[in-house]
Amino acid sequence: MELEAGILHIFLLLSLSCLNTSAAPILNKTMNMSYQLAVELNRSAPALLRLYLSAQGFPFSNDNADMPLCRVQVKCLPKGQLANVEKNETLRRIHTGVKQFDLHLKNVEVQQMYMNSLKKEMHDELKNTRTQLISLQSNLQFILNNRGYHVPEELECSPEHINIPENLFDQKKQGCTILREFKRYMKQVLKSFRHLLRNAHGKAAVNP
Repeated sequence: MELEAGILHIFLLLSLSCLNTSAAPILNKTMNMSYQLAVELNRSAPALLRLYLSAQGFPFSNDNADMPLCRVQVKCLPKGQLANVEKNETLRRIHTGVKQFDLHLKNVEVQQMYMNSLKKEMHDELKNTRTQLISLQSNLQFILNNRGYHVPEELECSPEHINIPENLFDQKKQGCTILREFKRYMKQVLKSFRHLLRNAHGKAAVNP
């Protein structure tokens, strides 16, 4: 499986070189960097969730993200499918989603600091993840703006404005739900990038 994933990864990177780089070399490079960020975020999301669960104590540390505790309702999570939509709309939805998750992870970081549960390893992982999300946002906004596609500055539903539970146990449930959904979402994002790059490769082969 790892060998197949590695071959697919190389194929997708090579597909970028088949695009019409004379027309938009900077956009192609930015798309490449965005794909790499999606790969890394998809890889690191499960580790971040495990770190979070292990730091919360019983019963979180004794179970996994599929337990009912990590399935509470949280406002302002990304909505809508990424598949079967126009390519610029796909990128716009990803841009909105990663912006929402960046703010959700900021809330998680603050909650953990108040609970004195923010161990150095998890702090570093949260910081690194948020840095990558911000970079991905910036890349996608650059691509969309250069394609003449409007990207709203304000989110329709911003995690900055959601209520954080006062009860510590409820905060932990909210946190693990967010990280569980983040793990699921990044799988969708990576799948969407791979689909976009396969389509770009096919068009380049037809129109060399």
